[in-house]
Amino acid sequence: MSGRWSRGSKFIVISQVFCMLLLYMGAGAASAEMITFISPGEGIEATVSKPPIVCDVGSAVSPQSMLAQLDGIDITGALDFTSTGFRYKPVQPLINGPHQLYLVVYLADGSAVEQFFSFSTFTKVSNNTQVSAVYEQVLDKSSHLTQIPHRNLAANLGNTTTFTDGDWQLGLTTNLRWLDRSLPMFEPEKKGIDLVNYLISAAYQKENLSLLINAGDLQVQETQNTVMGLARRGVQTNFNYKSLSLSGFVVNSEQLYGIDDGTGLEFDTGNTIKGLSGGYSLLSDTLKVRAIYATGTETNNSFGIYDANSGEREGNVLGFLVQYQLLEGKLNLEAEYDLSDFDANNTDEFSSKTDKAWTLRANGYAGSYNYQAVYEYVGPEYEVIGNPGLQRDREGFTVMGGVQKEVHALNLTASRYEDNVDEDDSLPQVMTTMVSADYSFNRFPSLPMGLNYQKSIMDSSMVPTGGVPYETETIVYGARINYMKGSWNFGLNANVSTQDDKAETNYDTSAQNYSFSPTYYSEVFSFAPNFSFNRSTDETSDVDTDTLTATIDLRGNLYQSRVSYELAGTFNRMETSDETMEMDMFGANSQVTYHFLQEWAGFLNPSMGVRGLYNRTNDKVSNQDDDEFSLLLVLSTSMGFAF
Repeated sequence: MSGRWSRGSKFIVISQVFCMLLLYMGAGAASAEMITFISPGEGIEATVSKPPIVCDVGSAVSPQSMLAQLDGIDITGALDFTSTGFRYKPVQPLINGPHQLYLVVYLADGSAVEQFFSFSTFTKVSNNTQVSAVYEQVLDKSSHLTQIPHRNLAANLGNTTTFTDGDWQLGLTTNLRWLDRSLPMFEPEKKGIDLVNYLISAAYQKENLSLLINAGDLQVQETQNTVMGLARRGVQTNFNYKSLSLSGFVVNSEQLYGIDDGTGLEFDTGNTIKGLSGGYSLLSDTLKVRAIYATGTETNNSFGIYDANSGEREGNVLGFLVQYQLLEGKLNLEAEYDLSDFDANNTDEFSSKTDKAWTLRANGYAGSYNYQAVYEYVGPEYEVIGNPGLQRDREGFTVMGGVQKEVHALNLTASRYEDNVDEDDSLPQVMTTMVSADYSFNRFPSLPMGLNYQKSIMDSSMVPTGGVPYETETIVYGARINYMKGSWNFGLNANVSTQDDKAETNYDTSAQNYSFSPTYYSEVFSFAPNFSFNRSTDETSDVDTDTLTATIDLRGNLYQSRVSYELAGTFNRMETSDETMEMDMFGANSQVTYHFLQEWAGFLNPSMGVRGLYNRTNDKVSNQDDDEFSLLLVLSTSMGFAF
């Protein structure tokens, strides 16, 4: 009898376990179907820019048991969890168009359930406004610090508004600023309210046709040798239809700040920079051809622009660009040819000068390998209105290659350039050759390390009578290693260099630099000091110059972020082995701030704090010891709202 009960008990237990396993497996299988996208809903078009996102997963979840991404951005930490799921309210307005919500829920058995949801937003009007204000009042300061005002007020109101109607979209971006202080202000700033910058835009998009018009503060970018980095006020248009693209711009050549200088749209034909460009794509957009033309005049002296000449610069440039993509990006070819006509001062007796520039470029990748090769020529008289960073009178090439193999990475670079490309007998010609290599080893993720090497040679030729030949060879060796553990990151760098002067001057030098940077970061505290030692040696006189530098950047918050604090400091000690210099320099900047109305954080963020500055210089050779300090009361607030 007991044997029968034993066999029956075993059968009952096994049956119950089997049923429980079936139920558990069924529950796991059902979980994949239990994630419900309640709001806005799968495939739904929301008519507000910040729609509430609500999901039901059938049970309580936490940041540790799930992952949520909106358009590729992790929003898990910002979710408001409920008893059966979560809610999320976007902080910033979502742009009109499709959006994707990606969810991962981790189950008790260690498996994970993934789910993708899609929705879209469309609003006729959206607005994002940010308001901030900072007031500083001196509590105490050194008497000789006359450049620090006793009171200073700065307030900003930034606004971006868009209107959408059918295929059209209109936009307005402005930045309004109020400044007031107890001392006079330097140009271009002034006391009172001013519209620092603005941009008005109109866009039309329908199938293969698009049109964009911008007016206000612009950034014009064409090609490296034509118009590049031109920041001015004016009007810019872009038109695209299938494979055809056209663009044009006209800007005020004078650098303007604020609205008192004008809107920048009162174009004077004698004080503008304008340009046109057109392009066409062929062979499924793998072959692109483009032409650029720009012309204009520019005053030699205005805000942000200075030239010793008192007249105006004027000129024009015509450029052609061809780009060809082969083998699905494994080989990309580019060729640019440009002609310029430029007059550095149209008020003198000299006429304009013409010159040319051209560039050949190839780059691409093949598996774990990548490469780039550039050959460029820029004539000695080649200059362009609207390209302040252009470097002229040079010819040469750069070749770069890299490989990434599992835990190894190697990058190689070689270049050779020369100036005085027209071989003017009155000028020397300097050839600069450089090779470098950088190797990284990442076998241990918490202990990345690397080595680097660089050798550069500068050699002069065609030195005119009375000139001094120049020939130096500089070699740099470097090593680096980092150790990462939790919130800690310890970095150690070492560099040693020698410079061999092979000319008659024979001014040889050497240098060595070592740095150590232990950093710690958490949500409530960060600590980032850096210690470095540099020794440069004049090999001719055998004199060392040592520089010891220590910096610190400490930040944190207390009492649930109601109090924040920060401290930044620098200490420098410089001395020479011949005792002709011995100097200590110390600087510190600290602030403690109390943030009240924490319950309104994210909308209204008022704060009150105290900021201190201290600097000291101690020249032990001349026996001069100077210091200065200031203590300021700081009141600030910021407010943002969007719809």
